[in-house]
Amino acid sequence: MKFTKPFVFLLIAMVGFASLAVACSSSDDMEVAKIGLMSPQTGPIAQYAPGFETAGDVAVAELNADNEDFQFELIVVDSGCDGTQAATAAQSLIDSGVDVIVGAACSGATLGAIAVAAPAGVPMVSYASTSPAITNADDNGHLFRVVPSDAQQAVALSLVVEQANVGDPAVLYMTNEYGSGLADNFESNWAASLCAQVGYDPTEGSYDASALAQAVVDGGCESVVLMSYATDGAAIMEALLAQGYDGSIFGADGLADSAFADAFTDVEALPGLVATRPRPGEESSSKSAFETAYSAAGGDTGGIYTHETYDAIKLAGAAVISDPDGDIAAALSNIGVAYAGASGTHTFDAAGDVLGTGYEVCEFGSGGSFACPQVWTADGGVSNQ
Repeated sequence: MKFTKPFVFLLIAMVGFASLAVACSSSDDMEVAKIGLMSPQTGPIAQYAPGFETAGDVAVAELNADNEDFQFELIVVDSGCDGTQAATAAQSLIDSGVDVIVGAACSGATLGAIAVAAPAGVPMVSYASTSPAITNADDNGHLFRVVPSDAQQAVALSLVVEQANVGDPAVLYMTNEYGSGLADNFESNWAASLCAQVGYDPTEGSYDASALAQAVVDGGCESVVLMSYATDGAAIMEALLAQGYDGSIFGADGLADSAFADAFTDVEALPGLVATRPRPGEESSSKSAFETAYSAAGGDTGGIYTHETYDAIKLAGAAVISDPDGDIAAALSNIGVAYAGASGTHTFDAAGDVLGTGYEVCEFGSGGSFACPQVWTADGGVSNQ
């Protein structure tokens, strides 16, 4: 049969419209799932925020590539590492219709946010909040975290300081949920006496770094342990250098990021710092895949809690997929049983906590070099990686 040109043009147009209709229908059938990410874009650990956000982008890209029925959207807000600001940020995420919130990083911010999220029925999965106070937070079963409590980190940190054989340390700690909890647990695990113990408000303008350093120098302390964040930790270390202090300096996960160097005016104060941080899991396909994608995305491989951010978002996405119209908190509990992620294999206990896989012992050298040559585990103590 011979077709006229007008008929052919009409047939092509009909096919084109049909294809467009199918494509639109396919797009319309996809369920949009929103995940909120609370990132400390401002405040005392703002240097670490780019790593968290890059890890988040990697996780969401994978969720969208692996699931034809869902279109995941990541909504990033600034927690400010502050409980009040985080509560406001959490409300903005809830108003945006998120299914779950990933964050916050700072423990005080997480506690501020969950006070808003839990009553709204929106669960949270923190990727970096380590305060022991998180365990007993009033969250109605809506708060989870993929990092262990500082009750465990204090054991690792006290052993690292003890094995350095540098005398009883001074402990300088922030008087917030993170700093106070870590300091209390460190003291309870330290077998001897402390050279000094001084708390301070980490809010910018509320502490005197020179006075804190002077307390260490006046006490004749051979070592100091900082329960600090980046901004205040750098200021204290610079003040110690300015006052001629040449003792050993230790820290915890608030400082154990290669980007900590960015907080310094005088980076000569940084070399020699030894700090602990949660250890990524054993080598696995999930860990390898994340690290490859994260590096390709320009992520800083020395960044802290990037594996955990990735895992928290992947867990959140899996919970939404498993029960999109149901109880996401219950779905998180179900999925979080022997969950094999980039940061380790995690099982949420009744409080939403995980045991973790031990701690890395990291060191800063000259020229801003950063490495984690040792690990601490509950079974093996401190050993070389």
